[in-house]
Order: sequence, then C-alpha cells, then structure tokens
Amino acid sequence: MSERQIYNWKNHRLTYVKHKSLNPKAKETIVLIGGWCSAAGYWGLNIPFFRQFGDVVELDLVGHYPAEIFDQKKGLTLQDFLETQAQGIWASAGEKDITLVGHSTGGMAVLAIASLFPQRIKQVISIAPFVHGPVPGILKIGVMGLRANLGSFFDFGFKIGKALPKALQIGFSYGVYDSSAFHAREEIKQFLKDYNPQFECLNPRQILMILEMLDRTDIRPLVFGNQVPTLIMRGEEDPIIPGKDVMELERTTPHVKAVLFSECGHFVHMEKQKAAEKVMKDFLLMKKVSATKRSFF
Repeated sequence: MSERQIYNWKNHRLTYVKHKSLNPKAKETIVLIGGWCSAAGYWGLNIPFFRQFGDVVELDLVGHYPAEIFDQKKGLTLQDFLETQAQGIWASAGEKDITLVGHSTGGMAVLAIASLFPQRIKQVISIAPFVHGPVPGILKIGVMGLRANLGSFFDFGFKIGKALPKALQIGFSYGVYDSSAFHAREEIKQFLKDYNPQFECLNPRQILMILEMLDRTDIRPLVFGNQVPTLIMRGEEDPIIPGKDVMELERTTPHVKAVLFSECGHFVHMEKQKAAEKVMKDFLLMKKVSATKRSFF
C-alpha cells in the first residue's frame, strides 16, 4: 500500500491510497468509492479480492474523511459533486480503461461518471446505488434543517450518535439482513475494530451537505442509454435504497447486468461477500464489446 496522496480541486480535497496488484499479469486499474458515511478503510474486506485483477485505488467519496470541503457555505450541486469525484479518479488512476466500483452514493457516482465519460471507463460495478431523491425518513429532517440554517442541530446529533457505545455496529446492523450472523463473523469484528477510528473522524456538516445534494438528485436522465458495461448488485431486503428505484435503472438501461441477492440488505459486498465476489469475478473476466458499440451482452 502506498502512502495516502492528496488531490485538491476547486473547493475540495480528496485523498487516495494505491494498492499494487497481487498478480503481475493482471492489468486492470480499479477505483473503489464508498457510500454516504463511509471513511478511509471502508473497502478493507474486499481489497484483497480486487487486487487479484490489477492495481487498486481507494478514493474518498467527496466530503467524507479524509476528504474535505473547504468553504462549506458555498453549498454543493450534483455537477460539483460529479466533477470533483471524476477529477479525483483521473488524478489517481489516469484517464483510460478504468474499472469503477462504488457502493450506495459511490455506486451512484460511478454510474453517472461512466455515462458522462464512456471513452475513459472500461466497466462499472455499482452496489446498491442511490438513484434519486428525496431522501427518506429522519434523514429528511437533517436536510430541511440545513436549508433553514439549522444544520448545527444535525452536527450535534451526529456527534452524540458517534459517541454512543458500538455506534458503528448499530449502523451496520440496520443495513444488513441478519445482524446476528453478520456480527458473529470474525473478519467483521476485526474490520469494525480497524475501521472505527476512521469513521469517528467524519465531519457531520460535510456529510449533511452530501445528503442535501442527494435529496435534489436524479441520475436517471444521465444513466439512460449508458454504453459502458455495468454490473449492478443489490440485496432483496435493502432497507435504505428502494428496490423499485434500482429496478427502473435495470429496465431502462439495456447495458446493465443486474444481480439480486436474497436474504441480503444494503451491504451486499460485506454481507454476502463470497457470493458477491464470485459474481464480480465473472463480470470482470467476461469478454466485453467496445463501449462504442450498441450492445455487449
């Protein structure tokens, strides 16, 4: 693993870490982007798998630790978000034959960026992607608070939440189908122990800015007609991303291979790790037609 690198773009700072391929013959360049409330180390369980296929780059999601938004009074648009995330990809991985992998908000980002820059992206794996707003439930309260200049209440509540015993475990428990089985796994216990110090560094105002942007976001017009080979994986029991939203992408975008995992929640790549990695391996190794042609499946 290389030292963490810093990249500044306009009002943003992104960081990334590179991991050399475990297979000298593997030539892929794979960029991993986490979801909302992710932090450095989020892909720890899956990096050894991806390193079998090439060099791997762990890239921050915009606004998520160690990433920074310098002037938080400027707000954030979808265009700003995608531009910054894309520039971070080019800076860390080059501008040709890139494999993008993203989860949740990161899954949304990789779908949109591949649609905007099909000549630069070789293929995409999107896991439980966010598709369009509004954001649901109690999260909407935080969004409305920020718009009413009351974001400090969210900041305070988030800080209290992080301070609760086993706050990280509680968050993952909500997102998975079988929390008891999930937390009984030794590799999950070690992952949470290693990941928690990074999670605690998240800046509540910055992630609230991302949430407010998501509330106004709709990537369906961008993704429709996407020419880049794409795998979408999602859990049948995802409590966070409505299945109908992802199914709409699967129906209206012909260049998508969709896989649904039963008895699985939002964190497909962790909860069903072996099965998910088998599906991703098959996708990464399959022969694909150039993105300039009409179809590849």
